[in-house]
Amino acid sequence: MKIKIILIIGLVFLFAGASYAQNEAFFLGSASGVGGRALSMGSAYIAIADDYSATLWNPAGLTQLRRMELFTSLSYLQYSNDATFADDTNTDKTTKTKLNSIGFAFPIPTYRGSMVFAVGYNKIRNFDAGFLFDHFNSNLNVQQTYNEIEEGDLANWVLSGAMEVTPNMSVGASFNLWRGDDEYTWDLLEKDINNKYYYDEYSYNQIVQTKFQAYNFKLGMLYNFGLLGRFAATLSTPVKISANEKWDEHISQVEDADSPYEDYLDSEEGNWKYGLKSSWVFSAGAAFTLLPNIVISGDVEYNDWAQMRYTTDPPVGNKYSKNLNFKQNFRGTTTIRLGGEFTVPLLNTQLRAGLIRQPSPMANATEKEDRNYITLGAGILLDKQVKFDVALVHGWWKKEGTYLSDDFSDITEKIITDKIFATMSIRF
Repeated sequence: MKIKIILIIGLVFLFAGASYAQNEAFFLGSASGVGGRALSMGSAYIAIADDYSATLWNPAGLTQLRRMELFTSLSYLQYSNDATFADDTNTDKTTKTKLNSIGFAFPIPTYRGSMVFAVGYNKIRNFDAGFLFDHFNSNLNVQQTYNEIEEGDLANWVLSGAMEVTPNMSVGASFNLWRGDDEYTWDLLEKDINNKYYYDEYSYNQIVQTKFQAYNFKLGMLYNFGLLGRFAATLSTPVKISANEKWDEHISQVEDADSPYEDYLDSEEGNWKYGLKSSWVFSAGAAFTLLPNIVISGDVEYNDWAQMRYTTDPPVGNKYSKNLNFKQNFRGTTTIRLGGEFTVPLLNTQLRAGLIRQPSPMANATEKEDRNYITLGAGILLDKQVKFDVALVHGWWKKEGTYLSDDFSDITEKIITDKIFATMSIRF
């Protein structure tokens, strides 16, 4: 029994290390964004940004609003993860329906130009994901099942303002008060199906619950070249995060009827508080009207992930070693977004499509691990005041070399996501 307990302890530290890594880079979750029109155009929106969603994409775009706007959006997620090891493949599926955003924008009367403010709530990233692997371990001669479930969001309460400084140029700023929660659960179940040991079943379960608080600013500018199109740029300050993390773990082992040992049961819990800071983010984009009913746009966004830093000691390890890990194992990335919109004559309907290429922030990642998205959508003006937009965002990427244990050190995950956004805006 002592040998088995030592193995249990080893597994606890092995898997616990993997779970903490999830929360270290929690902002690597899937970005969702705001607005059916923006998302259906591949999120290439910082040079368009002519509705409430400008609070996220480019606050300077708010100056294009001439009337008050009430804005709301829902989202539906389908997440699929195919995990393959040797000749075995296991599929885990996750579905979620959520309120994506709600906000209000209101112009202020001015003698000339435009001044607009907006306030709202937006879910920017989601952590909803899953992983399942079931395999007979021939080295240990046991059946092993490993399961992960992750749920949560990173959202912001936003206050934005913008004004025209010249007839062709607008500037704006957003103050983001971030709130978020992430619940990460994993289970390991091991069964002695061939009666090689004294025990029938061994299980380990860990739950890590993390609550986030943070703030940052986003600055934006928008310049109108007239018939040539528009150019825009934004700057996001580092997000300074305060995290409160609680974990619970449970271990149990059920012995055979003829075992000389008693069943084993143990549990432990703990709590940590720590600080984390992301890097500066720079974006630039342009939009062009090719014909009266055709608009194309493109954005680039640079984020140097290697500049992420713990501001206090993390739950596992120390601040110096973890920050060195960020510096050595992460890299800067440039995300590319492209979009287009076609207005169908006489129908008050717009058809849209877009592409997104988001490189992995890991320094040793392969091209297959970069995230790719195709977006489609449509918008219809129900009357002069009410507009309905819908977007489909289809994404795919791989994760290679997932490390579960010495026996499962080369698992490949194929991840596919489909997310539908439905947005309604009312101007009055």
